[in-house]
Order: sequence, then structure tokens, then C-alpha cells
Amino acid sequence: MHIRVIIGSQSICFLPAIKTKYRRVRMVSKDIREFTTNQSIVVLATVSTEGAPNVAPMAWKVWYDDTTLLILDNYMNATRANVQNTGKASVSAWNAESDTAYQLKGTAEYANRGPYMEKGIDHMSSKKPGASPRGVVVLHVQAVYSQKPGDQAGELITATRST
Repeated sequence: MHIRVIIGSQSICFLPAIKTKYRRVRMVSKDIREFTTNQSIVVLATVSTEGAPNVAPMAWKVWYDDTTLLILDNYMNATRANVQNTGKASVSAWNAESDTAYQLKGTAEYANRGPYMEKGIDHMSSKKPGASPRGVVVLHVQAVYSQKPGDQAGELITATRST
């Protein structure tokens, strides 16, 4: 059993609550994955081991599966170091015309070989033949929040169990 909520043109599926702090999510909804992919720029936020925030615009992104977003590395320095040292990241995607926005939070890792990197290479070379990323930030999405202006701003849409 699940509950489907429609907000504007977005259809969001809530899974039933279990006895933990959050509902358990099996996937980020197709609508949110498509929305994130269709934005020309998303913002990737990371933090250093000293607690210094870092925010950078990112154009190259692709979903690996229903809960894993890949951000392709062309020129990352602080972002790459932060992910490697803290394993934390957040992505914000928004569309000013539709007044829709989401924040995706989760654990992160950096890959420059293996299946995540192969997916990143395939994605970039399909759009820009001969191009290849230096690596990929792998965001394992654990929570999705609405950033739509209004009463639902900051509302948890879905999340995995807290650890």
C-alpha cells in the first residue's frame, strides 16, 4: 500500500511508515529523477573535514539507478577532496518557470574506475563525442526534500532509515 500525492504536475509516491524516524524509500520517483536530469544546472554542495561548505554548479549528471545520481567531474578540486574526506553531499535542482525545486541529500563517494565511471563516460561521450570525465561523484540519495516556495518548503518527501 502507498499514498500518492499530486503537487502541481508532480506525482509523489509515499511508502508506508515503519517504526523508524523516516519512511523507507526504495527509489527516488521517476518524476524527480527526470526533473533533476532536465535541469541544465544543478548545485552540488559538500563540506570539508573542518566544516567549510563548498557549493558548485554542475551541468553533467546522470542517474545510475533509482537511488544513485552521478555528477561528472570536469574540473572538481575542493568538491572531489570533500567527497573523498567526508562522504557527504547534497544536490539542489530547481526550475524557476515551474517554481519547482528539490534537494537530494545522501552519502557520496568518488569513483574514477568501475561501473559508475563507465556510466559517466558513456553519458558524456553520447552528448560530446570524444569527451570523458576525470571521475564521478556518486550520490547515494537518502532523502529528498521539497524546496518549492510556500508551506511545503523544506518538507521531507521521502527518506531512507536514519543510521
